[in-house]
Amino acid sequence: MNRPVKISTRPRVTKHGGETKKLFSMKVYSYYAKGNRETNEDYIKSEPITNGASLHIVADGMGGYKYGEVASQVATEAIFQFITENGINGNIHTLIEHAVEYANEQILFKRNQFHARLGTTIAGILIIDNTAYAFWLGDVQIQHFRDNKQLFISESHSLINEMKIKSSVSSKDIECYKNFVTRSLSGTPLEESIPIVDIRFQQEDIICISSDGFYNSINPLTLISKSDSEIEAILKDIYDSNEDNFSIIKLIC
Repeated sequence: MNRPVKISTRPRVTKHGGETKKLFSMKVYSYYAKGNRETNEDYIKSEPITNGASLHIVADGMGGYKYGEVASQVATEAIFQFITENGINGNIHTLIEHAVEYANEQILFKRNQFHARLGTTIAGILIIDNTAYAFWLGDVQIQHFRDNKQLFISESHSLINEMKIKSSVSSKDIECYKNFVTRSLSGTPLEESIPIVDIRFQQEDIICISSDGFYNSINPLTLISKSDSEIEAILKDIYDSNEDNFSIIKLIC
């Protein structure tokens, strides 16, 4: 039986922060900033799980709802808790699906507790040996690079992408609907399966997870060849002026 997730409900107002650390054979750089917002509704976490496995998540609380900073933290911590307590056993896709479903249940619990709608978009990778199991709901983006070339990018669950499938999209449409997502963790039933992609990586491959506030301002491809200190200098230049919270986790495999 998984325990309820306990979190702080105080708004996250820290302006920005970066961190570099080693996780097993990987180097992990993470950065977050609240941009020109009162609070930071993004939540990021990179930690070892067990037996050489690690989990990396970026969640972006939905600004159209209340308590976005709560939703992003609850969802992230719930997925970490579920996978840690249940272990890396059996079918990995099933493990991830159940972890995300558990996170959604925790969001529902918070909705009932606060008597308010809240939700978050989210993306993560569970790394086991030389495989990154990528999963996402909404428009937090996962990208896989090798030799400065993009090998994979997650397809955002957005209204714009759905419109593109049905017809052409004008620049006016993009401006009007760019922030509308079609899938998220918001405590409502997950009617469709959770996309999960197995990424086989090689040494020196780079995997990035970034919120829309990040990749709408800076293309991660332009940063992958730069050092962590160079990246941080670039990001510090925009953290006060960027209109949205922005976060990234960069893994060098």
